[in-house]
Amino acid sequence: MEKTKEFLWGNRFFLAVMAVLLFLNIRFDFYYIKTGSMGKSLPVGTIAVVNADAKAQEGDIFAYQNGKNVVIHRIIAVDEDGYIFKGDANPSQDAAKVTKEQLVGKVIVKIKWLVPWVRMIEDFKEP
Repeated sequence: MEKTKEFLWGNRFFLAVMAVLLFLNIRFDFYYIKTGSMGKSLPVGTIAVVNADAKAQEGDIFAYQNGKNVVIHRIIAVDEDGYIFKGDANPSQDAAKVTKEQLVGKVIVKIKWLVPWVRMIEDFKEP
């Protein structure tokens, strides 16, 4: 029993971090931004944390299901037929209206500090 207490006390920081990560992974979804369609709002390499329980409103950055892909763009309009999305850096809105059933969740956190590291790693990938 004493060794167990020592182990837990000695690794308390690691265990706390793991508990937080587990909680976040259960509560939220994480997405890696692969394209520049959101410009400076979500540059390539950003990790977007998405809350599936959030209510969609005009102006929100939201994720939605488009076939097998998840698209993360801004809601520019809402009407009785659905939601109209547009990437901040795109010249025009997304092609089709998005239904409520397609919504994945709202981007609540943008982890941008990883962007330089992700870009550096991608530069070293073999062609």
